[in-house]
Amino acid sequence: MEEIIKRLIEWSKGNPQGPISIHLDPTNRCNLKCRFCWQRSHERLGWIDRKNELSEKKLLSIVREAAMLGVKDWLISGGGEPLVRTGITIKIMKEIKKYGMVGDIITNGTLGTEKHFREIVKCGWDTFRVSINAPSAEEHDFIVNTKGAFKRAVKNIKKINELKEELRKDKPVIGFNTVIQSKNYFMFPEIVELLNELDGKILNTQTIILYSDKEKKWSLNEEQRKDSQKYIKKALKIANKHGIRTNLENYLEEEVMEDSTEMEKMEDLVFSELEKIEHKNEFVHTFCFEPFYLITIRANGIVGSCRLFGDHGDNIHNKTLKEIWFGEYFNHARKILMHGKPQDFCSKCGSNEFLENRRIRFELIERLK
Repeated sequence: MEEIIKRLIEWSKGNPQGPISIHLDPTNRCNLKCRFCWQRSHERLGWIDRKNELSEKKLLSIVREAAMLGVKDWLISGGGEPLVRTGITIKIMKEIKKYGMVGDIITNGTLGTEKHFREIVKCGWDTFRVSINAPSAEEHDFIVNTKGAFKRAVKNIKKINELKEELRKDKPVIGFNTVIQSKNYFMFPEIVELLNELDGKILNTQTIILYSDKEKKWSLNEEQRKDSQKYIKKALKIANKHGIRTNLENYLEEEVMEDSTEMEKMEDLVFSELEKIEHKNEFVHTFCFEPFYLITIRANGIVGSCRLFGDHGDNIHNKTLKEIWFGEYFNHARKILMHGKPQDFCSKCGSNEFLENRRIRFELIERLK
């Protein structure tokens, strides 16, 4: 957070800064068919591109250029399943660590061999988050629509832990990335217990991203949202007991929890907060700060100013990272947001992004007095 605030203060003075974080999707291909996944709606709508993937050479050059621009951390995720491109993804991970940047990956945990995991541990990779959505094979395999997925994921987590012990490494830190949904919200205490049994220390939770009403059955309805509170509180208590870092507190804010499951509502929350702010520095009224510190690179080379920007952005196939970051697309996005206006895709914003943006805004208000 401190590095973000430091660079945003410079932006507020009219001094452009390099990006801090990169979110990279190596591929849109996946070996699972999760029932709630955004890919299901995109398949119906014909929006998904699984062909025009960035080459290994281009991906590695992006990593090197990112280091020169002052990037501090990476999240490799999807998109699809990053370890579908196992060899290339691990080369990217090793290159990130070679340049001293922090690395996080979100994977379904079902792919990779002992050789691959050994490379991940040896290179000093920081965080390995597995998408576990239930505490048992029967429930998890149903949600991800793939038999045997839970067993393989747990086996691979255990293998990584064995390799950490063998190589005397304390990284990568194991975590779960879990989507809170109608089929699992009541399982969260057991999910946290499972994470602890696997020596995990991070639980990241997120809500369903709605692209159409067909996904609503996976989102929590009003009754389930209210019911979820007792399970989230219990899960949070267990996590605190075991020293597991979570974002579960985000889901104890009733208004945010409600609006994060409804399309268009998150924009209204931002507007209502902006109306209450009185500050001489107009920069704190910026609708969202992500385009000032974050780059998202899709599998097909489309680059955007937000984690949820879709597929309409700049294209890095024939441009450098620097050209894109300081170019027309990002500058236009920043200009719109600095005028207190949302972009077209802001309606897809989730509670985690909203609350992170709120924390940044409140910190800037204090620091820019």
